[in-house]
Amino acid sequence: MNAITIPSRVYTRLRAARIPAHAWVVAIHLLVNTDKQGWRTCSSLASDTLLTTHQIRQSARALDNAGLIERGRRYAKVDGRKTTMTSYRLKDGVR
Repeated sequence: MNAITIPSRVYTRLRAARIPAHAWVVAIHLLVNTDKQGWRTCSSLASDTLLTTHQIRQSARALDNAGLIERGRRYAKVDGRKTTMTSYRLKDGVR
């Protein structure tokens, strides 16, 4: 397993936010494992972290309230039905 070094500015912002432990897991995954623009979908975060999508959304809400992430929504067709896909990324000041 590889060690992850959290930049000090990110660590300071996360500590100051007083967020729950599962939100830390989501924040670290958004730090190290994203696409070129820094986005990850809720379902991909859930599969990577073994958290439920409900826990991911709770974590994202805590991180958003602390001003640490951005949310992006887009429409997609899944099994012929229109649905909303939510993606998250750390804000520029945090990355």
